Amino acid sequence: MGLHREKERNQAPCCADGPPEVPEPKLRILDRAAHAGELPAWSRLRLLRLSITDRCNFRCRYCMPAEGVQKMAHSEIPPLETLVDLVRWLTSHTGIDRVRLTGGEPLVRRGIESLIAALSAIPEIQEVSLTTNGSLLPQMAQTLKAAGLSRVNVSLDSLDEERFAVISRGGNLQRTLEGIEAARDAGLTPIKLNTVLHRSTWREDVPRLLDYAAATGFEIRFIELMRTGTERDWCDSEFISVDEVRARLNVEAMPIAEEVTTPARKTQLNWCGSNLAVGWISPRSHPFCDTCERLRMDARGRIRRCLMDAAMLDLNDLLGSADGANAWAEFESYLAGKVPPGAMDSAFAMSQIGG
Repeated sequence: MGLHREKERNQAPCCADGPPEVPEPKLRILDRAAHAGELPAWSRLRLLRLSITDRCNFRCRYCMPAEGVQKMAHSEIPPLETLVDLVRWLTSHTGIDRVRLTGGEPLVRRGIESLIAALSAIPEIQEVSLTTNGSLLPQMAQTLKAAGLSRVNVSLDSLDEERFAVISRGGNLQRTLEGIEAARDAGLTPIKLNTVLHRSTWREDVPRLLDYAAATGFEIRFIELMRTGTERDWCDSEFISVDEVRARLNVEAMPIAEEVTTPARKTQLNWCGSNLAVGWISPRSHPFCDTCERLRMDARGRIRRCLMDAAMLDLNDLLGSADGANAWAEFESYLAGKVPPGAMDSAFAMSQIGG
């Protein structure tokens, strides 16, 4: 693809008395932005959500159909080394300094340990984290940590075994809880728990999950359902806003000041005598598009400006066919065209877009 050659052309030689200069495209665009009184879209990016597979060993109803999604042909999937090259290009041309691996279930992708090690070696990357259902962590947590993984977010929608199995369409709650313990033992901390709210079951699930968070000390985030894939009508019927849940819990919650780019509105919740860190992620009732710092890339090397963005840019194809200047111009133009979605609604299954 010539990614290394393209990067070398854009790097200035090292000086004996100082660090290398910033690549020319950044200097030129920042100078223009300074005169215009605004910063370009790429300079706001900090987090890359990298979906390395659309496959999963669960079938969570809000994430994919019961029968799964059509599998990508092997020829459509670039090797992990290519994904590393694409990430390296992004970090050298934007402000991205963190990578979160997603899927599907990222732990089903062979070679993930090598991928983590290669990403961690990129100078600009400060953290490589991962979002998982936790079921494969018991046997993988230690090797993931040794490869350079910083921490994990684990999906945990219920502590009722039957309800967990229904939501995940076959997942084993005990296996996920063992995975969470394995992650803590391996030092993949701080662990954050992600819970998708369901109108029909939140009254039973949320209190038990808060009890679990109090007992373990983990931060928990409650997330509103989004309309995706073939289950959009069901998502509408099960939707409940985080504000309604907070009001009905009737507990004191004090805001915790964080960077405005964080999607979770973080609070300190007084729950049965324990002070818990609880985040509330509300893409439908309180969109956070204006402060978003994320870029998404799927396993094919295609980037999305937003989870609900129908327009994609094939970065793998672009960098393989265009010279450095033209590739940068097209990439910048794509980012500049980002607009907030009219609704949190996508025809794609969540597993296909790396939710």
